Amino acid sequence: LDDGGSVAEAIECLDEVGVFGHPGTMAAAAAVTTSLQSIPDVKTTGYSGLMLPVLEDRRLAELDTLSIQKLLCISSVCGVGIDTVPIPGDVSEKSLASLILDVAALACRWNKPLSCRVFPVPSRLAGMATSFDSPYMCNSSIFPVE
Repeated sequence: LDDGGSVAEAIECLDEVGVFGHPGTMAAAAAVTTSLQSIPDVKTTGYSGLMLPVLEDRRLAELDTLSIQKLLCISSVCGVGIDTVPIPGDVSEKSLASLILDVAALACRWNKPLSCRVFPVPSRLAGMATSFDSPYMCNSSIFPVE
């Protein structure tokens, strides 16, 4: 969790993006993934591309304009899917199943591995802040699952 190690912050340095998640973000994410996948003489397996782990990227964690659907859309040109996203602890089974179905549909459509690594946070609702005490995660607002 290096303060200077944010993928979102790096993408925001591009004039075409401005704020991560705004127009231009998907094109930038696609370009980064294409660049990573075209490095010569590097064998790739599993996830190979840009990763957007909300609870491991300080800039992603502080953005209040992101949604799970926006991250899933961007992941269609990246490498991992929904990664370390905090969700309400009382998320319904139906909502969680629907989210997993969306990730699976995208993975099947593009024939690529995608994950759905969400963190249900007990006793917290969408919009509330997490309170993790870990050197490996940063805190974020809890994303609604809609």
